[in-house]
Amino acid sequence: MKFILAFFIPFISGIGIAQETSPILSYTVTREQPYVDFLESTATLNINAEKKEVDGNVIYTFKILKPTKSIYIDAQNMNIQQITLNGNKVEYTYDNKKIIIPSDFKEAPTEQNITIAYTATPKKALYFVKDYSGNDQIWTQGQGKYTSNWLPSFDDMNEKVVFDLQLQFNKGYEVIANGNLIKSESVNDSIQSWHYDMQQPMSSYLVAFVIGKYEKVVEVSANGTPLEMYYYPKDKDKYESTYRHSKKIFDFLEKEIGYTFPWQNYKQIPVKDFLYAGMENTGTTIFSDAFVVDETAFVDQNYINVNAHELAHQWFGDLITETEGKHHWLQEGFATYYALLVEKEIFGEDYFLYKLYESAEQLTELSKTKEATSLLNPNASTLTFYQRGAWTVHALRNLIGDTSFKITIHNFLEKYKFQNATTADFIAVAEEVSKTDLSAFKKLWIENVKFPSQEALDILAKSQFIKDYLSLAQERTQPLAGKWSVLAKALNLPTNDYMGQEVIYQLGGDTSPEVIALYDKAFETNNIFVRQAIANTLSTVPKDLQVQYESLLKDASYATIEAALYHLWSGFPEKRKEYLDTTKEVVGFANKNVRMLWLVLALNTKGYHIDQHQKYFIELTEYTSLKHGFSTRESAFTYLESLQAFSDDSLVSLVEGATHHNWRFRNSCRKIMDKLLQDEKYKKKYVVLMNSLPKNQQDFLEKKITP
Repeated sequence: MKFILAFFIPFISGIGIAQETSPILSYTVTREQPYVDFLESTATLNINAEKKEVDGNVIYTFKILKPTKSIYIDAQNMNIQQITLNGNKVEYTYDNKKIIIPSDFKEAPTEQNITIAYTATPKKALYFVKDYSGNDQIWTQGQGKYTSNWLPSFDDMNEKVVFDLQLQFNKGYEVIANGNLIKSESVNDSIQSWHYDMQQPMSSYLVAFVIGKYEKVVEVSANGTPLEMYYYPKDKDKYESTYRHSKKIFDFLEKEIGYTFPWQNYKQIPVKDFLYAGMENTGTTIFSDAFVVDETAFVDQNYINVNAHELAHQWFGDLITETEGKHHWLQEGFATYYALLVEKEIFGEDYFLYKLYESAEQLTELSKTKEATSLLNPNASTLTFYQRGAWTVHALRNLIGDTSFKITIHNFLEKYKFQNATTADFIAVAEEVSKTDLSAFKKLWIENVKFPSQEALDILAKSQFIKDYLSLAQERTQPLAGKWSVLAKALNLPTNDYMGQEVIYQLGGDTSPEVIALYDKAFETNNIFVRQAIANTLSTVPKDLQVQYESLLKDASYATIEAALYHLWSGFPEKRKEYLDTTKEVVGFANKNVRMLWLVLALNTKGYHIDQHQKYFIELTEYTSLKHGFSTRESAFTYLESLQAFSDDSLVSLVEGATHHNWRFRNSCRKIMDKLLQDEKYKKKYVVLMNSLPKNQQDFLEKKITP
């Protein structure tokens, strides 16, 4: 949608971020060292933020299963200082990818150990994040990136090890990692040590830690598991709305899955500029601080889905891990399904069914494209692994019944706990429990490229709500005169969220008298989601609806306010100052969606606080700086591009963004920069600014500027 000022409003800025909660695995297909079993690991590491460096040593205990002349450990681009085998210094070979230790290893029941002293300056998997507001952070992301970038470990997820971390860092920070904190002590006047203990094995990609300034609240689950929920000190007032229902989610999932939570405790830590919505590290979920929300933002951008999804992974992915990428649905499909069950418990059955219907529609459309794949294709899309995977779990439950389904889940988890499993392993357990031949089911739901749309619809159509919704949706192609009464009936109180929204979408922004009568009725429902649909679809506001539409500026939804503010400002120039005064204190989501729109509109409103325009522009420019999250910065860059008003500070920030660790943000910044560099004015500015930039940014910019 293009606007008068030639900028784009990032409507409902954060909605949908939960859909891709973690990356698709790209790990070694099978266990490559069947002759050795690594059992335990103790890593003692010093984290140096100034050098962006890790140094220390890691000890691995292992057993030789078959005679072999060498064993290896993955390590990406490290400085290996020394390796000892059973206390004796040994020779080794290293190609910047694998450490190979040659020896005449004999099969034996006795345990041996290797100690590796090293230094690493990771390019990925460990991120040093600055924000210049007193809360610099360091955090890991192993899945899809390889923990072996900062810890000599195993890129093969079939190798499971009990990892203990002893981390040293500056005092005044919290250091959080997998397992129980068994000791924290002073090393010297400036350095503290934290020692975390794990008791069960896990794949290397699930090893994690976070360093930052946090406070926490600890609750205890029904079974006695400590639940540690971290937050930034400045966000104390957002704690409740961020972590709402967390204990309920934990207790519900443990009961629904029917298997005791397998780890010592459960921690959740928000971080800045995270690569995904969340990541299910063992007992230690790291998630994007975009989900640290206030009461109003909870309506549109709450943490419930990500919270439940990552917690479900503690069983499906962490307790049991796929053997290879083609079985990724065993992790993402199950986590997506159980997260939906949590949302059903919190938001109701209609929500649950509508989300299934929505994903079935998306999967049906995907089936018509060249990107369509079976569920077992290791290169399948996120939509396939997550949503089709969830549908497959739901369809199996529908086929074999609740009792057999729950026993299947319990038996599968018990049989393969702390191990790796395949689709065939899961289906075999389901067949054994249900006494059902699942060959046809497997072919239809798992192996076929085409999503079984009709079968999905048949399952959904058992619900009266879905029948009613589909009946209403069938009216989309009908003229208004033939469906007016049907649409009006769907708006009767109490109005269903999804039926009400469907009515608004079918009105399509029409402003005829008959349609205005329906809009009047829709406003009167006071349903926040119906009103949001009006704000987003009725871009040209008729005079007859002006008063009702103005009430949207007071709704408890930042997405609604953002859309309504722009459409009112555009449609009624004579009242622009009034609309700006009404919304001047509204900030919006974590990315400051409403505030940034307000600033741009204020700068473009004739006669509105002219003496403050320089202040407004400085504020908008400041949102491009490192102290803000990348989504805030991305919006600010987009607005500045539209205004063609980049200051030197924002140009410097843009270069940093173009070399940022988050690839989505990085690509967005590079597109803007490419456009700017077509203008000789900005090219000359960058030539002047180049020498003030860090080396990596200078190198990047020089390649852009030099013909």
